[in-house]
Amino acid sequence: MLKLPDNLSIGTVVNPVARVLPVLATDNIGSAMQELNARATSFVKGQEYLAQVVTKLDDKAYLVKVDQSMLKMELGTAARAGQTLLLRYMQDSPVPTFLLAPPTTKSSGAATELSPAAQLIGRYLKEAESAGATTRREAMSVVTHSPKNPQLMAQDLRQALSNSGLFYESHLNAMVQGRRTVAALMQEPQNQHNAQIATLMAQQLAVLDNQRLSWHGEVWLGQKMDWDVRLQERPNAEESEQPALDENRSIASEVTLHLPKLGKVTAKLSLEGGHLRINLQAEQAATLGTLKDKSEHLTQAIADSGLQLDALTVAQYE
Repeated sequence: MLKLPDNLSIGTVVNPVARVLPVLATDNIGSAMQELNARATSFVKGQEYLAQVVTKLDDKAYLVKVDQSMLKMELGTAARAGQTLLLRYMQDSPVPTFLLAPPTTKSSGAATELSPAAQLIGRYLKEAESAGATTRREAMSVVTHSPKNPQLMAQDLRQALSNSGLFYESHLNAMVQGRRTVAALMQEPQNQHNAQIATLMAQQLAVLDNQRLSWHGEVWLGQKMDWDVRLQERPNAEESEQPALDENRSIASEVTLHLPKLGKVTAKLSLEGGHLRINLQAEQAATLGTLKDKSEHLTQAIADSGLQLDALTVAQYE
């Protein structure tokens, strides 16, 4: 599930930001951080940047992600990992210098007060809206070149979703903890020169808010696919004394293809606790018969995977 900073406001002002240094190798970070620092983009004087405190390095120094750069900053004792800061770049000599943007002044009226981070996110969302950005993820390249190999195709689909940029912050945290390589992180859109940050942020927030991911693109050469994945609410979840954990919720997936010979085909899957339910729909009568004839092979493949198939239905579009 998508992870964003736990706190988008600045509880305690850290001012001013002290020395800013390039990231040096540590036991937990190593050459991965050095490579990220080498690829750091140039900062523009006077421009504001949304920064995230990634982790604490010592009593006063923290690892901070600013734009696409990793920097070591002396923030004092008031900062905390996960905190989001709004920084204004001041100068690059003798060392990079940032100024912590002050929080908005409380008004005497009834207007809602927004933190600097929330204001910056608001500007990104307005920019995405003005550009006509959609919350559906549009793939920019072919996903797989092995459509006849189910195992390879599944791996390629997973890789395409993982590298979509929608989970960048959680992957960044995994890299810092040594669970993800810098090479994998560099494949994501946020580290490309033509990154559409406003559009990506709008899509990330849509996924987080709706617990639903919509994907469209060329799954293999010449073949388009629509793919929808969402977490479903458990029945009577509001009446439960304890909220349902994500790992206990049903995952629903729907894939639609317009195939040259079989026509329109949709597969709807629901997975919960190792139990799987599948509904296949076909537009053409001949395709419907083919799916029914092959259903035994699908049932056996699912059993071999270790999942429990509770239901498999094949029906024609109404």
